[in-house]
Amino acid sequence: MADVKGMLRQRYHELLDWQVKSPHVPLSQRIKHFTWSWFACTMATGGIGLVIGTFPFRFRGLDTIGKIVYIFDIFLLALFSCCMIVRFVKYPGTFLGSWKHFQEKFFIATCLLSFSSFIDMFAVYAMPNTGEWMIWVIRIFFYIYLAVTFLYGTFAYYTIFRDHVYTLEGAAPTWVLPIFPCMITGVVSGSVVSSQPSAQLKNMVILGIMFQGLGFWVYLLVYSILILRFFTIGFAKPAERPGMFILVGPAGFTGLALINMARGAIATRPNIFASANSSEYFAFTSTFLALFIWGLGAWTYCFAMVSFVAGLFSHQPMKFSNTWFAMIFPNVGFVLCTVRIGQMINSKAFTLFGHIICVILCIMWLILMYMMIRAFLVNDLMYPGKDEDSKSPAESRPIAVEPEKFGIPKSQPENSLDVEKADNPLDSANHGADHDRDSSSTVHHR
Repeated sequence: MADVKGMLRQRYHELLDWQVKSPHVPLSQRIKHFTWSWFACTMATGGIGLVIGTFPFRFRGLDTIGKIVYIFDIFLLALFSCCMIVRFVKYPGTFLGSWKHFQEKFFIATCLLSFSSFIDMFAVYAMPNTGEWMIWVIRIFFYIYLAVTFLYGTFAYYTIFRDHVYTLEGAAPTWVLPIFPCMITGVVSGSVVSSQPSAQLKNMVILGIMFQGLGFWVYLLVYSILILRFFTIGFAKPAERPGMFILVGPAGFTGLALINMARGAIATRPNIFASANSSEYFAFTSTFLALFIWGLGAWTYCFAMVSFVAGLFSHQPMKFSNTWFAMIFPNVGFVLCTVRIGQMINSKAFTLFGHIICVILCIMWLILMYMMIRAFLVNDLMYPGKDEDSKSPAESRPIAVEPEKFGIPKSQPENSLDVEKADNPLDSANHGADHDRDSSSTVHHR
C-alpha cells in the first residue's frame, strides 16, 4: 500500500502540481523553443470538433458546443502560427534548423493535420450557414492540401533517409507522421464530397482512394518495424508511450474515409466507376474493407492503452509532452469509423461502443489541455533544454556502413574505408584467412 501511495505521489508531482521547478526565462527567449509539436494540440482540438459535429446521437445545444470548439480551434491555430512565425523571424536559422532536425521534422505533419481538420469542419459547420461560394472555397482548399501534403511526405522521407541514421532501439510511432497528412486526404474527401457537384465529387473520391491507400501501405511498412522493435528491444519509456496511439489512426481513418466517400457517392448518384450501380458496389466494398481492418485498429488501441496504463503505474519518471495529444486525434478516426460501421451494418453494439469512446475522448481532451497549460506555466514546455529541438541524435550519417562490424576502427576516416569489401564480409573474411596462411608459411620457412 505504501508503494502505491509513493507512486501516486510521484505522478502528482510530475504531472499535476503547480510548483515551478526551473528558473524564470523571459517569454521572448522561450519562444525560440516553440516547436512544431505544439500543433498536436490544434490537431486534437480539431478532431474533437469533428467528433462533436458528426456525433450520431444529437441533443439540443450540441451544435453550439461544436461551433465553440471549432472557433476555439481556429483561435489556437492562428495563435500557434503567429508564435511559429515570431520564432522564425526573431531567431534566424530556426526554420531550416527545424527541417534539418532529426526529430522535430516529423512534427511538421501535426500542422498539416490541423489544417485537415479545419477543412473538414468547413463542411460540418460553415457550409450550412453560407452560400455557394463556400463550395468553391472547400474545393480549392482540398486540392491545395492534397498537393502540399504529397510534397511534404515525399521530401520529408527523402531528407530523413539521406541525412540521419535511426536505430531499431530508437524506432518510434512518429516515423509514421510524414505520410499521415497525405493519407488524411481520403478523410477530407469523405467529409466534403457531399457539398460538391457530381463531376467534382467523382474526382475527389478517386483522389481520396488513391492517397488513402498510399498512406495506409506506408503505415503498414513502418508498423512492421515497430513490432520488430517491441520483440527485440521492448517498450519505450512510459513518458513516450502515449505516442503509440498514433498507430491506431491509419486503420480507423482508412475505414472512415472509404465509408464516407461511398455515402457521398450514393447521395449524389455519380458513376464513380464505369459499371452501373457502381456507387452501391462501392458502399458494399467500403464497408467490407472497413470491417476487415477495424480489428487492427481495435487491437492496437487496446495494446497502446494497456502499455500506457502499465507505464503510468510504474515507478519510472514521466513528464507531459505535446506528443500526448496522440491519444486524441488518431483515436478520432477509430471512433468515427466504429460509428459509421454501426450505421452501415445496422449494429447497435457498434454504435453504442462508438458513443462511449466519443465521451471518453472528449474527457481525455479536457485533461490533456489542462496538463499542457500546467506544463507551460511550470516551465516543463517551451523552455530551454526541454523540447524536441534540444535533443540530439545518437548517430549521424558520415558513412553508409558501420565499420566496427567489420573490424575497422570507427574513428577511421571515411575516405580510407574500403566500402566494397565492407559490403561483402565473406570476401573480407577470406582475405583475412589468406593473410594468416601467408604469415604462417613465412614463419615456417624461416
